[in-house]
Amino acid sequence: MKLQRLIIATIVPVMLYGFSLPAAALAEADQKSLDALVQSVYQPDLPGATVVVAKGGELVYSGARGMADLEMGVPLAPEHIFRLASVTKQYTAAAILTLVDEGKLKLDDPVSRWWPDSAYGDVTVHQLLNHTSGIASYTSIPGYMTDERIRRDLSTDELIATFSALPVDFAPGAEWRYNNSGYVLLGAIIEDLTGKPWHQYIAEKLLVPRGITNTDYYPDQQVVRGRVHGYHPSAEGPINAPWLSMSQPHAAGALSGTALDVSQWQYALHTGKVLPDALYERMIAPSEVSGPYGYGLQNGSVRGLPVIEHGGGIHGFATYALWMPDHEISVVVLTNYVGHSVRPGVVAHRLAAIAAGKPYPVEQPRIELSAEQLQAIAGTYRIDENTIRTLKIKEGQLISQRQGGAESIVYPVTPDRFVMADSVVYFDVVRAEQGLVTGVNFYQQGSNEAEFAEKISDEIVEPKTIELNADQRARLVGDYQLQPGFIISVRDTEEGMTAQATGQGAFTVVAESAAILFNDQYGIKMVFDLPADGAATALTLHQGGQQLPAPRVEE
Repeated sequence: MKLQRLIIATIVPVMLYGFSLPAAALAEADQKSLDALVQSVYQPDLPGATVVVAKGGELVYSGARGMADLEMGVPLAPEHIFRLASVTKQYTAAAILTLVDEGKLKLDDPVSRWWPDSAYGDVTVHQLLNHTSGIASYTSIPGYMTDERIRRDLSTDELIATFSALPVDFAPGAEWRYNNSGYVLLGAIIEDLTGKPWHQYIAEKLLVPRGITNTDYYPDQQVVRGRVHGYHPSAEGPINAPWLSMSQPHAAGALSGTALDVSQWQYALHTGKVLPDALYERMIAPSEVSGPYGYGLQNGSVRGLPVIEHGGGIHGFATYALWMPDHEISVVVLTNYVGHSVRPGVVAHRLAAIAAGKPYPVEQPRIELSAEQLQAIAGTYRIDENTIRTLKIKEGQLISQRQGGAESIVYPVTPDRFVMADSVVYFDVVRAEQGLVTGVNFYQQGSNEAEFAEKISDEIVEPKTIELNADQRARLVGDYQLQPGFIISVRDTEEGMTAQATGQGAFTVVAESAAILFNDQYGIKMVFDLPADGAATALTLHQGGQQLPAPRVEE
């Protein structure tokens, strides 16, 4: 049966929340640009997204495109409810800070106040909030997020028991590492201090009084009007997302809500209607250890303008919420599919830039360049002493690849400006007076400063490959753990050697030597530790300028 091809997208220049704060509506051209972006990224007959853009509390765009339920042929609508995933964390953090304001706890209170016999009793509430606790994250336990364990309905105490006996990753405050266990403990602290389930306190204290009525924790068995289905990609197309019990994301990621609700929450939180100024500033403050991350939020930039943002991902859903304080712009993107080529964070950044009047070059129409024009740009470019970037032509397309990174198609929007596919990254060609290409200026997401790369050759050196015999391949086959819960599986298949990371698709790799496999398209190189005899004991993953060790693990 052919699915309905329906689009729901509205441009609504009316007051969203009943606020009296005046705000300039976007120009009609900008509103059309917002809608054009949403329609270009999400397809009407696939799982899609609901999107809200507001400015100064005034709704300037609300759109929905794609399907809420593929099997029933139900299209998405702006009032539909999505899992918010880790966007939940800012609500949990605000609840904790509300309790701080009421004098019920302090940010430097140790965990031992609630768990006196805990091995991590010296960890503080502050360190739980900004991911510097060192407590092992239960979602990183090998296999936990993909096997039967994630499907169990667990109480708060039972969930804490899954990680309470694990060794710590590092000393409290020594490092930053994203951590879901910390937010489960914060949820437990809310429950202890209020005598209510963590989500009930958030709803009653923070949301309902502000007219936010659709955001809540919805148990799996509850019938929820407007709740959409989540989907994963497969070779045959979208499939239903794997089951998980929503009791387990807990205060780290179990809230659900509408994009309209999240936008209303962002306006209230960031304009002083939820927390006192001092506690709000603490919530968004970066630190030397946590970098740009505060409490359930992180600092970034869009076209040189500061933003406060956070994304989320959970079975079948990917989400993003962004606030631009200089313009009081709120952007919310909720998707019910984890297979979109353009991530919701990229969509949110593009929408925010349009709303701020500073659109990224990717919004410009693409142009055609001749083969001669492209050939003049192709070549090898030096970023620094240890890093190069290549620009090469494949099937008439210009392909960019930073050393250790993946290949990306780039498209011209002017003869000397190129945008990267599915991204906000772009570069400008630098020429000498006579028109000879001498370099490129790359602008990465979140940066307004150019990264210059000097052209050092018109030639591109392609990596050499060799054929491995059966014994050589067998020595490399195995599972290698990059971090708890994240495994690289190397296999010998009929299609050749493949590698597959936890939760991702398999891809082919070829041999540079008996101890090195690589995939040039994705910018991945794996260097294996081979003893004199027998199987490899470890590999080191080279990607994106990083070198990550991964010891072999047994099934």
